[in-house]
Amino acid sequence: MKVERQVLHHCLDQAKNFITLGERDKSRDYCDMGIGYCAAKKEGGMSGEDEVEGVRINLWLERFWMFLENKNLML
Repeated sequence: MKVERQVLHHCLDQAKNFITLGERDKSRDYCDMGIGYCAAKKEGGMSGEDEVEGVRINLWLERFWMFLENKNLML
């Protein structure tokens, strides 16, 4: 079964796209949206080991945080 790319894939792709365009604020916003989406899933009862879009929630969080740190987007 192929996993459908949805919200989190879109957020990460857009963050990468905007950083290449020099739009640092928009890139940060998309990372924040991805982190917020993961947080909402966890507050809704999912654990960090549950999968969203075929990837563990904890891995999604790590991807977004590492992107923010590596691109110096942390506030």
